[in-house]
Amino acid sequence: MYPFEGKNVWRFACCFPRCDARDAIAVQVVDGQMQAVDCVPVIMEDHVVPVSAANGALERIVSVSVPLDASIEHACVTFAPQGAPEAGAFACGYPSDVQAARGYSTWLASGACASKDYRLWSAAHRATSAELSLQRSTLGALLHPLISIVVTVFNPPLNFLRDCVESVKAQSYDNWQLVLMNASGENEEVEHYLASLDDARIVMQAIANRDIATNTNKGIELAEGDYVAFLDHDDVLEPDALFRYVAALSDNPDIDLFYSDEDRLYEGELRNPAFKTYPNLTKLYAYNYVTHFLMVSRYVLERTERSQPDVAGAQDYDLTLRCFEVARRIHHEPRVLYHWREHEGSTAGGGDQKPYAHTAGKLALERHLERRGLRAVVGDGELPYTYDARFALPDEKPLVSVVIPSKDHADLLERCVRSILDRSTHENLEVIVVENNSSEAETFALYERLAADACVRVETWSPDLLVEGAPCENGFNYSSIVNFGAACSKGDFLVLLNNDTEVIEPAWIERMLGDLMRPEVGVVGAKLLFGDGLIQHAGMIANGNGDFAHVNRDLPGDALGYAYSAGMPQEYSMVTGACQMVSRKLFDELGGYDEQLAVGFNDGDFCLRVGEAGRVVVYEPRAVLRHREFSSRGRESTDARLAARLLQEKSRIIAKHPAFFASNDPAVNPNLNQLSDWWELGDWRG
Repeated sequence: MYPFEGKNVWRFACCFPRCDARDAIAVQVVDGQMQAVDCVPVIMEDHVVPVSAANGALERIVSVSVPLDASIEHACVTFAPQGAPEAGAFACGYPSDVQAARGYSTWLASGACASKDYRLWSAAHRATSAELSLQRSTLGALLHPLISIVVTVFNPPLNFLRDCVESVKAQSYDNWQLVLMNASGENEEVEHYLASLDDARIVMQAIANRDIATNTNKGIELAEGDYVAFLDHDDVLEPDALFRYVAALSDNPDIDLFYSDEDRLYEGELRNPAFKTYPNLTKLYAYNYVTHFLMVSRYVLERTERSQPDVAGAQDYDLTLRCFEVARRIHHEPRVLYHWREHEGSTAGGGDQKPYAHTAGKLALERHLERRGLRAVVGDGELPYTYDARFALPDEKPLVSVVIPSKDHADLLERCVRSILDRSTHENLEVIVVENNSSEAETFALYERLAADACVRVETWSPDLLVEGAPCENGFNYSSIVNFGAACSKGDFLVLLNNDTEVIEPAWIERMLGDLMRPEVGVVGAKLLFGDGLIQHAGMIANGNGDFAHVNRDLPGDALGYAYSAGMPQEYSMVTGACQMVSRKLFDELGGYDEQLAVGFNDGDFCLRVGEAGRVVVYEPRAVLRHREFSSRGRESTDARLAARLLQEKSRIIAKHPAFFASNDPAVNPNLNQLSDWWELGDWRG
């Protein structure tokens, strides 16, 4: 059960011991008083499959989504084929069960799943005294650069400032310089405390308060280190923060930008962890996910200009964007090394604390895109400090070819094609329907109607077109069909689209095409919603079992997800082939889809090859379609005949990408559960 738009979406799966799929499924709902409840059920899946591979017994598997008003906590739902009411099934929801399910689903949708038991997790995953002692004893085996930590001080509560300074003094790595730029004016309490600090590694300078960007720049000027890190005057470092960075630097001396995981410090309690991704420029264009603990090399500081006063409040975002432009290597340390203090007046405490910082961040992003030569209009995102970068298309709009494999299911195909033609605002497009082994008269009648539109062509694929040695399952090879459709098309850009999709957002093509205007982007995927409005696809990963998983699956369609993973553009390892956009040039360079993968894993394989070619895969949540998943082809896990083929294809893709599968998917922070699709807290300890 999932809460969504004032309703609870109830999902049910039924198995009926008969295979007549022509019988409609009747759904009835009554409440706790046995009163009929009006609702509009959505049939999610309806397939006839073998009970086992050993005999000819069949069963009909149906999944149904029933949206009910959120006030209903006691209901009975019955299902039955209209031609066989005696084969009906029922399910009951009791208030305690409903409340528990709703609480769990809300917990997932809010992104709080990464915070479950975090207090205990944090205590178990912080460096122990013994570990810190060991770190101090092994410093001789590491590089030993001087690290300057710049702190601008402006009238903080004295206890906050003391905690900040003491966290630096407690570092297990000893070659540091603490640069304290005191802009507090005639604050005797702060001045007296700073004067009491007796450590040759601490440098202090009183400055007239200008703005946070100017004050920080003065600290950078005073810093002597090979690397410069940034710490707010009321925040706290973990004692192994510098050691972890230097250890990474010893393995890769060309790292120029470092950042770590972090959490919030509120009245002595650690909460709300931010478990971040690997370097993800697409995500950075939506908001400053990097934030803390930011450290940059002298190499990049010498190659970038300092932040201007008009980006004060977002000077860290501005610096990060500049570093991404010139850094030789960027390193994310997957440990919580920084505690961002929440209190009245801090940005950590809420989005309305410093509205000027939002405007400053927008300006920083606009300037970055201009420096990169990317034409874009930067708008406001859904939340403070988030942004919507809309990348401009060429003046002459390119031809986009939408390739749709099709076998029967004329109703689905017609709905799909009509939505493309009627709703899409990108005018220069063509639709290539690839016919493969249809047998129903309705399908061919639809082809004639569709072909009457100059934008639509129907091309026929046959198994004779398979590359030598490619498998063919009942006359079907999805990869070959896609490759054939791409070869028949004329556009400079391809959209590979399932026939059970339907356009929701009219500007879907422009959004995806805009992402491809960035030279580093290779493939773009859309947000796909189930028929009941919940998320079907918002990025794809390889989980700990080596299976491809759709993260954020079943969250409400408008949910942002943990770390905005469902609601804002970002890079994933893969996006589903149900809706992929790629340039024809790159598609041809990579040889299209692998025809040895006849049915499964071919879309993920293509994305992994894109990554291996040096491009990134982008999930674009502002391109929205509906996807009636498994409507035209059944789910392999429910069909005993297909299990062996599924394992063979899985084995092939793991063998093709051993480096990728040898470690966790880089899109999933190691601190999170590698078997979960919802960013739940894990038990990793590095």
